[in-house]
Amino acid sequence: MYVWSKSEERLNRYARLLQGESVTIHVYYWGAVPKLVANAVHKHSFFEVCYVAGGTGIYEEGGTAYPLHEGVLFCSRPNIRHQIRDVDQLDLLYVAYELDEKLSKPDEFEYYNQSLNSGTIWIENQQHSPTAQIWKSLLIPSEEMFAVPIALLNQLAHALILTFPTIVGGRNKSTEIILPASNAAILISRAKLYIRDNLGANLSLSEVARYINVSERHLSRLFSQSVHESFSMLVRHERVRVAEQLLSQTATPIKTIAERCGFSSVHYFSRTFAEAKGIPPAAFREASRRNTDDD
Repeated sequence: MYVWSKSEERLNRYARLLQGESVTIHVYYWGAVPKLVANAVHKHSFFEVCYVAGGTGIYEEGGTAYPLHEGVLFCSRPNIRHQIRDVDQLDLLYVAYELDEKLSKPDEFEYYNQSLNSGTIWIENQQHSPTAQIWKSLLIPSEEMFAVPIALLNQLAHALILTFPTIVGGRNKSTEIILPASNAAILISRAKLYIRDNLGANLSLSEVARYINVSERHLSRLFSQSVHESFSMLVRHERVRVAEQLLSQTATPIKTIAERCGFSSVHYFSRTFAEAKGIPPAAFREASRRNTDDD
């Protein structure tokens, strides 16, 4: 089903330094071993996480014996003596690694290590888990044309290792911590795109809130907390920004620019632009042309 030795060789060649936005991981080695033989009692100075792809055996740690069979995921923690024994056709995937403290965000580094060091070390029935699916995707299948491109190995391997705390660590960050920030960024982005694409309209907080399916109060709070300015100020800044581009880069009449950017009149446009840029629109255009000619 898989080309085991070639899969292992490819991972060890191309997926060793795994860099992400919050966490950087140093992989010491990958393993993809069919019919693994028993080993002696030993320990590591790093994490080693294993997935049983087939066969049976026993994992022993701290005087406790854990049964190994397909779908089991287990974690050997740093400086803990352990052993795999009594194996029978044991197919094992494993990765040995540690996080780079200097290149990882402190809170993410602490969360990850604390999770794996304090959680359960053995869990079964993981055949259909995201962890198992990602891990298998890193292997070269018998029909090698369907192997994941090398360019994607780092990203997938990084994603795989980040799933471990939610399984063997038995912990997951509260959705109240993760999701609101992510959703807030998406909602603000959608609101900004709507504003930019509809500057010529009479934009209102209620209209934009309806478009992104939130209440006016919620949208107003998102702007104040995430953008640190009010909805009206954001619209005004965006209108001035686009007007500035049109004045400096096109010959569009000032009246047309005022209409296109959503200003109710040329007078209001001129006053608002002058307040924001310190110079009236016509003078700004002339200065832009002179600067272009000088260049």
